[in-house]
Amino acid sequence: MSEAVILVVEDEALVGMELQESLQKAGYSVPEVVIFSDNIIPAIVKNKPDLVLMDINLNSITDGVSAVQRMNIGGELPVIYLTAYRDALTKERAMRTSPKDYLVKPVSEEQLLEAVKQALSKS
Repeated sequence: MSEAVILVVEDEALVGMELQESLQKAGYSVPEVVIFSDNIIPAIVKNKPDLVLMDINLNSITDGVSAVQRMNIGGELPVIYLTAYRDALTKERAMRTSPKDYLVKPVSEEQLLEAVKQALSKS
């Protein structure tokens, strides 16, 4: 199996590092954790990820859903939302971008890895 590249977009650096560590331990390549939405496109161009793990709340004007819509990456590049937002309106808005999954924090490592495995197998 070739090592899949996953880009983690997470506004909380510690959470991003924990996600990066869990994914790397499972055999995935996670070259960087993006904190600001303005850095997503350069990170995609640089790293050519197979999957984006996207937080909805970001340290910028744009949230994760808007970033996916603006970049139109949902159709070409699989996205999994990982968020604390449980409300139906946010989920509905996110689902319009055709993500591979929508996970609500806190998420167990097993849940995360299963969602990643499924998303990569469908793409």
